[in-house]
Amino acid sequence: MAEKPLYVDISEKILSSIEQRNFNENSSLPSERALCERYHVSRSTIRQALNHLKFNGYIYTVQGKGTFVKPIVYEQNLFKFYSFTDELRNKNINVSNVIIGHELVSINDVLASKLGRKCNEIFHKIIRLRFADSCPIMIETIYLPQNRFYHIEIGKIEKGSMASYLTKKYDLQLDRVVETFRPVLPRYWQCDLLKISSKDPCTMLERFSYENDILIQYTVSIIRGDKYIFKTDLSRNYLGNNLPL
Repeated sequence: MAEKPLYVDISEKILSSIEQRNFNENSSLPSERALCERYHVSRSTIRQALNHLKFNGYIYTVQGKGTFVKPIVYEQNLFKFYSFTDELRNKNINVSNVIIGHELVSINDVLASKLGRKCNEIFHKIIRLRFADSCPIMIETIYLPQNRFYHIEIGKIEKGSMASYLTKKYDLQLDRVVETFRPVLPRYWQCDLLKISSKDPCTMLERFSYENDILIQYTVSIIRGDKYIFKTDLSRNYLGNNLPL
């Protein structure tokens, strides 16, 4: 096995310091000279290490000012069922929620048509603000039919995963999920909660979750575009001969 280049080893040490929050987002890294003294390597090695980190999206440079830590962006792979809470906690990221509102609503004809339900059916409507390492990431508006989920313990879904809660309490067994994505600009009340401006782009995610081919949960999420991205990985084996040009 080939020996790891020295600059890669140094870049991993710098990245470890970033991941351990020794440097805040958009804060400047020490100068090249200071890094040379810290890691006992030449300036050319430090420059290679910094270029490696820059290429991989961890840092950025500002002409005449220095090198800075790039804001963290969380990534979600789309080729499987996923839970926001579980996915981020598996990456050692602290996830927390704040319930903005919970009420029982009678759905109107527009929402009933979207959900394939009868007008005036009673649903739980839950709005929650979601955080990753204390940074607001998304606002979720969740609709759950009361005839399937009679009582929702708000304290439990504020502290943990809603998917886990519904599975344990109501034996929810999802067999299909359909998601749509579209770019949007946030409304003013959403800006206040997400700590962004009205010009910062977001992703609106609509999620339709089915149990035995019956729509059982509808969620609309407004997600910060600078903090959370969705990824799909297409392979030749999966696509067959229908390769995109």
